[in-house]
Amino acid sequence: MKLETREEAFSRIRRNLREGLRKKQLEDRARAIPPPKPKLEATILEFPPKLSEQELIRRQQMLDQAWERLLEEQRYLEELERGYCHRGPLDSDYDLWRKK
Repeated sequence: MKLETREEAFSRIRRNLREGLRKKQLEDRARAIPPPKPKLEATILEFPPKLSEQELIRRQQMLDQAWERLLEEQRYLEELERGYCHRGPLDSDYDLWRKK
């Protein structure tokens, strides 16, 4: 029994892969499977222009205002939670927090 060299083994594997691919392509053609569609070209977007200092300040103020509103809403919800412990509609004190 003769052992294959590394090159012979790689050659045999490569040949088997090529034959399998060719066979698959022929089967696909016989079944009329269309080839895969080519990928679309990417669109290149321009880099946005640098913003002025005033625009940066304005945007930061908008972010700060939104953050403050969020913090106020969180404080309000925490206060509501402190006012009652039962949250289910069938609990006896479910509507008591609304009457404050």
